[in-house]
Amino acid sequence: MNQQRHQLGHQQIAGGPSTPLLFSGLLLLLLVLPAASQAHALIPGTGEFSRGLFHPLVTPAHVLLLLAMGLWLGQHPPLRLRVPTLLFMAFSAAGLLATTQVAFPANGYLLLIAIALLLALCVVALVRIPVWAGWPIIAVAAFAVGLDSGVDRGPTLAAVVTTYAGTWITLTVCLMNFSFYTALCPQLKWVQIGIRVAASWIAAICLLLLAFSLRGRAFT
Repeated sequence: MNQQRHQLGHQQIAGGPSTPLLFSGLLLLLLVLPAASQAHALIPGTGEFSRGLFHPLVTPAHVLLLLAMGLWLGQHPPLRLRVPTLLFMAFSAAGLLATTQVAFPANGYLLLIAIALLLALCVVALVRIPVWAGWPIIAVAAFAVGLDSGVDRGPTLAAVVTTYAGTWITLTVCLMNFSFYTALCPQLKWVQIGIRVAASWIAAICLLLLAFSLRGRAFT
């Protein structure tokens, strides 16, 4: 009996309205920040590591991709994050290292937005693509987001590595948390509707960014 009460209490906490609202609020907050329009802008008063930590959070394409991928992964119970997380960690690190040799195209962020749109639409339409079938998408997205996280050369190699380490940590932690807390939501109809609404907002923002980019307005 006590175990049943504990499980019920856990479900009530996980299934509360805070999770869908958290996604929606985070989207609105991050996308209206003044710094969001300048993806690689430096944050005054921060060191290299802190600058790297904040970088994915003030880049609209990165935020949208992490949210969409987290929602998509979290909608595949039972949650198995080991392989997707390892893939994301490895390929995002490879993308960050590749920035020392190649530059991400100016419109390369469109790839990130397109992937975010695809994953968000899968959540909205309840299209359950097997996670293993999405491994190539995760790999491509992770490499692209790493490559899009290049920064100006620091005074030393250590400064650049420190900045990239902060970026890599934020990317990984955000993806794992978004996936984990989405998976905590019980399969109640109204909760799942809330998740789909959050995904529809992500899809709508992606479409707006793509539409504006076609008019020659870059957002990242």
